[in-house]
Amino acid sequence: MQEKRYFTLEEANACIPELVDEISQLRAIRNLLAGLHAEITPLLEVVSSNGGSKHTPALLKATADFEEILERIAARGCHLKGLDPGLVDFPHLREGREVYLCWRINENEIRYWHEIDGGFEGRQRL
Repeated sequence: MQEKRYFTLEEANACIPELVDEISQLRAIRNLLAGLHAEITPLLEVVSSNGGSKHTPALLKATADFEEILERIAARGCHLKGLDPGLVDFPHLREGREVYLCWRINENEIRYWHEIDGGFEGRQRL
């Protein structure tokens, strides 16, 4: 089991450029998967999948790419909370207790934190 990582503000801010890229990639893959799903679903209702589909390789690759990016984010200790808002939490120790530094993709740097059970609505300025 991986040891829990706590980020300093500087460490969390240093993750932002890579997270912006990864979240953009995840959104693009999600859109691709949605398009493939829309094309494949009617075919699956008509035919059995014994021969597969011409879209199967693209679907499998997109799914694998999506999972790999999610695993990379999680392996760094970041918590992706939502793809559409581009919301990421970073475990952080504040005054001796565990909280989350909170960042959204449209923010240039981390300016907020919240209690572990506080969620986005509980965000407070640093």
